[in-house]
Amino acid sequence: MVGLVPMIQTLIIAIFKAGLPVALATYALIWWALKNQHLDSFVSVAEMEQQIKQQKKDKKSSKKNGTRDSKKTDMVHGKWLAFGGGFYGVVALLTYAVIELGEIRDFLLQFESISAFFANISFNMLIGLIIDAFMNFILALAWPWYWLGDISGPYIWVWFLVAYGGYWVGTRLALRHLVDSKQERGEL
Repeated sequence: MVGLVPMIQTLIIAIFKAGLPVALATYALIWWALKNQHLDSFVSVAEMEQQIKQQKKDKKSSKKNGTRDSKKTDMVHGKWLAFGGGFYGVVALLTYAVIELGEIRDFLLQFESISAFFANISFNMLIGLIIDAFMNFILALAWPWYWLGDISGPYIWVWFLVAYGGYWVGTRLALRHLVDSKQERGEL
């Protein structure tokens, strides 16, 4: 019973820090992909994930063959696919956003004023920013190790389960929204 209280505390914190952000990001990414016709209609999560896998495969083969993708992607959808799509891609994209926003904040805070910022702009600074963005991309791909640095204690598994639960909930809500909107239009 004594170990149950810390686990429940971890669960509550994980819901707000991992589950909710992953659920919202998943819903937003799937909604965006459907709205912009990056994904075809689907009726199950498995069907959606199959489409994402096929898009990644098509993108790789078009790069290999030097041809253009039949389905155009925008920056948001393309970045999600670049991070692997699905659950892994959602968490990697969120990790990338957290890292990049933190670095942008730190970068801007190093200047005393706007004039100091413009006075320090140089080619080396731009190269440094590009290198940092690439390193952040790699770090985001390795998101389990990144987040393990922030999560401590015996209940690390709770964080991963809650994050995947958030992905599942976000996907199901987006799917439900799709079905409801199709029913309203009389397509089902």
